[in-house]
Amino acid sequence: MAILAERLLFLGVGGLLIFWLWQRYLWQRQQEQLETTFYDLLEHQKGKITLIQLVAKSRIDPEVARSFLREKAQLFGAVIESDPQGHDYYQFPPI
Repeated sequence: MAILAERLLFLGVGGLLIFWLWQRYLWQRQQEQLETTFYDLLEHQKGKITLIQLVAKSRIDPEVARSFLREKAQLFGAVIESDPQGHDYYQFPPI
């Protein structure tokens, strides 16, 4: 009975470890995708990036993209501006 309990515990811990590693892999892939998309947009949009552009091009959850964009804005000193139609965008310094 003790051997069975040990094996089940081992399988449970192993399963959790595999799940954690998989989640970490997915998160890293998502971050790489966001980074690539962000720098592509930064270059092609001349520093003017909207949340919807980042979400549409990267196919990432909007809340994840919003958080990512805010971090990059803070890091690079971007400001939020509005176009004549009232749409907000981040204006990053020129590269």
